[in-house]
Amino acid sequence: MLHDLLDAPTTRWRTDWSTDGESPTGHWDWVVAMATAEVDGRLVALSGGSDQAVRAWDAGTGESLGEPVTGHWGTALTTTVLDGRALALTSGTDMTVRVWDLAAGKPSGEPLRGFEDKVEAIATTTVDGRPVAITCTGSALGLAEPTVQVWDLTTRRPIGSPLAGHTEAACAVATTVLDGRPIAVTAGNDATLRVWDLTTHRQLGTPLAGHTDAIWAVATTVLDGRAVAVTSSDDSTLRVWDLAAGTALGAPLTGHTAGVETVTTTLLDGRPVAVSGSWDQTVRVWDLGTGRQVGAELMFPAQVQALTATPDGRLLVGYDRGVAALSAG
Repeated sequence: MLHDLLDAPTTRWRTDWSTDGESPTGHWDWVVAMATAEVDGRLVALSGGSDQAVRAWDAGTGESLGEPVTGHWGTALTTTVLDGRALALTSGTDMTVRVWDLAAGKPSGEPLRGFEDKVEAIATTTVDGRPVAITCTGSALGLAEPTVQVWDLTTRRPIGSPLAGHTEAACAVATTVLDGRPIAVTAGNDATLRVWDLTTHRQLGTPLAGHTDAIWAVATTVLDGRAVAVTSSDDSTLRVWDLAAGTALGAPLTGHTAGVETVTTTLLDGRPVAVSGSWDQTVRVWDLGTGRQVGAELMFPAQVQALTATPDGRLLVGYDRGVAALSAG
């Protein structure tokens, strides 16, 4: 059981709750995406699976909340707030992004349409007071050139032309602020990281290279006052990037023995850390100031494909068909 694997003297992390993939209200296929949202005053954990379902859980207790949101074979999942309503955005192989009202448990308006390939990643932010989504597509299905597109979430229409540059599938996107301007950071199968000014829709600097295989995930945070990105790759490493300087910070973070599928950032004891999940069935925590792993790896019964952190620093982990919430002791 997951509790036995984690609640050991070698780790400070404890399991608050887990479904272990055995809950009758859980997923029956891989959990591939995790997110959080505040819905009617309650913090909710959202899990997206290859079973065409997005499920909601009370982030504190693990209680299953309502019926799953279903409709397409999900790949990506993110959340935002529009007109005071908590929304989830999901993508699927039907080449749409659907928008869901989390309180009502039903679709909210029209999907984002017009994609020519599967949407691999979604992020949200605000540009000039306007809520937007950034989508990444690619050649994973071999249907079109990889693109990054900005969308107006109010009108559900694209803003400007696609942001072109990636030469293979764009698989990951995150947003942050650089010099007071909203930016998107994208990465993918071409093993590069690209930074986009969301106001001008221009690429900032040259592509950041260093990984030797596909980049599966990217997360952003602030380290010593600098905007940084953390990438995880099929080359079994993570890298930290100074987004203003356009350079790597330090050596790669090594320790995983297989591809690193997912990464998120949070604070641990007041210090910025990255948390990574891998096909080697471990979750590892990294001090971004020192570049060192914090404590022993956390062992899971299957590969870890999805991670996110709650506002109070707990970890939500998607592994096999299960979901777990962890907190640091």
